[in-house]
Amino acid sequence: MKSIGILLFSLFSLSITSQGQAPVSHPNSIWKLNQTFSDEFNEGVLDINKWNHDPNDWGTWSWEPENAYVTDSALTLRMIQKTHTRNGKEYYFTSGIVRNEQTFTYGYFEARIKASEKGQGTCPAFWLYSRGQPTPTEEEGVKYCEIDAIEIFQVPYEHQRLEMNLHTRIIRNGKLTWIRPGQGYKELTHNTWVAPWDPRDDYHTYGVWSRLDSIFWYVDGVQRGAKKNHYWHLPMHLTVSMGLRTPYERYINGVRTVMFYPDTSPEEGFPTEMYCDYVRVWNTEAQLYADHEKYFNAEFPLAQTLEFECRYFAGNGESVMAVGGNGITCKLQEIDANGNVVQELEKVDASAVGKQSGLSIFNFSLEDLKPSSSLPDGHQYVLRPSFKSSENGGMDVFLKEDYYPIQLTLVTSINDPESKEKIKIINKGEGVFINKEDGFKQAKIRVYDLAGRNLYVQKTLQDQIFLDSNIFPATGIYFISVKTDMHHRVEKVMRNVN
Repeated sequence: MKSIGILLFSLFSLSITSQGQAPVSHPNSIWKLNQTFSDEFNEGVLDINKWNHDPNDWGTWSWEPENAYVTDSALTLRMIQKTHTRNGKEYYFTSGIVRNEQTFTYGYFEARIKASEKGQGTCPAFWLYSRGQPTPTEEEGVKYCEIDAIEIFQVPYEHQRLEMNLHTRIIRNGKLTWIRPGQGYKELTHNTWVAPWDPRDDYHTYGVWSRLDSIFWYVDGVQRGAKKNHYWHLPMHLTVSMGLRTPYERYINGVRTVMFYPDTSPEEGFPTEMYCDYVRVWNTEAQLYADHEKYFNAEFPLAQTLEFECRYFAGNGESVMAVGGNGITCKLQEIDANGNVVQELEKVDASAVGKQSGLSIFNFSLEDLKPSSSLPDGHQYVLRPSFKSSENGGMDVFLKEDYYPIQLTLVTSINDPESKEKIKIINKGEGVFINKEDGFKQAKIRVYDLAGRNLYVQKTLQDQIFLDSNIFPATGIYFISVKTDMHHRVEKVMRNVN
């Protein structure tokens, strides 16, 4: 969390063309308001060229266009008790939704909302979600993205509970898998905050800043959540909705299930309305991002190929330009103390040309390079990706730090026969046992998940190490890395967490 905060602070000073208001959380920063996605709702009627107020129903939620309208310069979304049949099944409520039919990936999203007076059983929400993406074939490929800027979970006796969560469906172990709070991924996806006020009593601002590296949540201008952005890189639709919640629906075996409602005695409080004063969206700058923990000043063995993953964003409405046939370029350089290039290797991802955003992967063979320890004083190896965005007719884009320094070491090949002989990794029910027998004093133990997220790092002098089940947050596949001065073993283990 500390590294996210430092990165956030450094990006506050970014210079972006000013147009209109700034987000409540950053009143002194300069932003560019995106009029295509923003709406003050001052025209007296809903702009149906901008907002779809009649999408297909799903789950327990039945959307009706008459439940979405503008009153007193505010978007009004209504929920009413109305027994009806859908696909041969009986439902008891209809409500309102508006969804921007264009998509947006990275930016700052803010809405000013007053929750419904009814409270119990309603869920005013401001969120983004993807639609119609093809099912990926690669492991960890993403099918679905959802970022909840705010869900006001007005469940019984918890009217002040504010949820700011993430949901995704990815290929994991060859199958489409939900990654969300209810499936045991709270550390990756869950933010909640109990407000000291009731969201039904007045308007409050709710914002989310989605970036290549991280996602930040704000309530009334104060940060209330932050997560690393592992999977939320698909184009998404901006949405405001009034959803159904407990006690009128429940999750049963992971499925939203409608609860019986007696239509002979309508409950007090229906119809009920939520109000949205405005929706504002600001662009984010063109940028490059690579995992700081994974690459910055990290060690790589000379006997291996270095795989470098880098995400790029050319800017809202912009694209990667073809410069000399190139798209995203990455250089592995040896530089001296003055930053002069001594030697370099270059790789190119030409497939990025014409795209707004994506992931580039570069593979560098390290066999012909010297270890970092053998370089002259002041010399170092660095990774330096770059590209040209179409913004302003052609703008060069680099990492925030310009480059990532790396260390090349003499460690033997990962999982070579000698490493497997000297380092034993044994996966058992109660945990993972590690025995090292190479005679070296110190080992670096690291546990990380399939997304490359560090869960545990320790330097130890012990020859026998035990990793208990508390290190593994959920059932799934993990990697155990044990590195000494001369050996490096990485073992994939399957942990079952009850």
